[in-house]
Amino acid sequence: MLFMVLAMALFAANDAGTKYAVKTLPVSEVMIWRGGFALIFVAAILVWRGEWREAPKVFDWQVSLRGFAEAGNGVLLISALALIPLGNVITIIQLVPFIMTIIGAMMLGERVGWRRWIAVGAGFLGVIFVVKPVTGSFDAASLFALAATFTILLRDMLARSIGTRVPAFVVALSSILAGIAVGAGGLFFQTWQTPSAAALLACLASGICLVLAQFFIVLAYRGTELSAVAPFRYTIVVFAVIYGFVFFNEVPDLWSLAGMGLMIGAGLYMLHREARRARTATTRGK
Repeated sequence: MLFMVLAMALFAANDAGTKYAVKTLPVSEVMIWRGGFALIFVAAILVWRGEWREAPKVFDWQVSLRGFAEAGNGVLLISALALIPLGNVITIIQLVPFIMTIIGAMMLGERVGWRRWIAVGAGFLGVIFVVKPVTGSFDAASLFALAATFTILLRDMLARSIGTRVPAFVVALSSILAGIAVGAGGLFFQTWQTPSAAALLACLASGICLVLAQFFIVLAYRGTELSAVAPFRYTIVVFAVIYGFVFFNEVPDLWSLAGMGLMIGAGLYMLHREARRARTATTRGK
């Protein structure tokens, strides 16, 4: 549980560092600098762990596709972070488990009870409170974060297919390389700017936090029940609000706070129902 909370704090710190850097640098350049620092860090880890021999697996088609899904996600999230509050971005992408439930019911034939459907509706209502699409407070940049939920879905589905046959840091290496490649491609459309020392430091911190977050989330899920640690994923919203206030003087309005609370509550309830259903299935199996 502590590893999960630490991973969420690091993921939110990565987003905060990225948000700071993108204030003065174009999206493509932030991806290159952040990816470059992360590449050095993860390469050192692969050598230290003796996994560098597995590096050619980055060319596995599923690993590569996941990497480019992660890179696309990076473009969308950095674009959103440049324009809207950190807490709002993090809250919007928490829609992923709700969308996965809908896909499971409509495309995979999974059974979803009425309680979970209510939770799904509550999750979407929470995002509406945060985004405020029919008010003057609506920011079209929220659509970047909404689009990012689908790249996250693709990334996570591919991660399930990859499983444990490829070391976690090799998968991370693929994502970093894809991000650098996409960032380099973006320079055809954006002008390279000389970064300040502060922007470079933010990219360095962001890259290190991103790699460490992926490491700790692997540890969090190792040797324990998913239902025990998964609820702590929602601490990322709390960290995002704290970082947003401390570093960017962002204070969510009452509607946004209500939406965040509603989404977290709905998400926790869905996790509770999933755990209960799993226990029931296990009992019947015995």
